[in-house]
Amino acid sequence: MTQRLTGRTALVTGSSRGIGRAIAQRLASEGATVVVTARSMSPSRSVRDGHEHVLEGTLEETVQLIEQAGGRAVPIAADLEDRDQRAGLIDAAATAVGGLDILVNNAGFADYSSIEQMSEETFDRTLEHYLKVPFLLSQAAIPHMRKSGCGWIVNIGSSTGMSPIRPFRDYNKT
Repeated sequence: MTQRLTGRTALVTGSSRGIGRAIAQRLASEGATVVVTARSMSPSRSVRDGHEHVLEGTLEETVQLIEQAGGRAVPIAADLEDRDQRAGLIDAAATAVGGLDILVNNAGFADYSSIEQMSEETFDRTLEHYLKVPFLLSQAAIPHMRKSGCGWIVNIGSSTGMSPIRPFRDYNKT
């Protein structure tokens, strides 16, 4: 790798697995010190199609993968649905790594169901995760980025906002 991010610091939300983990690993491989965050340090429970599941992946695993590859990562558990945890995340991350240059808003929420079966609570949680949380975290990150003279904010969206994937899943058929 080019190490073009040496000396930079990053926060990646939703980085205990999947795309968030891959982004955190890539940033670290380019030299950034990465704060990884997810709801908890242990495997998370999630509701999908009205049923609770335990999701694979933990922050500790993400940190281990980054450190085994020679990078540096700091885990901070924060449930982004909890107002107090969300409000303190940016400052905690900046304190842990000495500033904040990069924010990747990757964390998401999905309880796939058809519109006619989706509860208003699920709709509200979805909007909060994909609109409100990135806005609030970006708002809190900007002062830290101004201190260092620059910064980057990347917002990751969901492919479910695009045309339905064929063959149609049950929640796309209605």
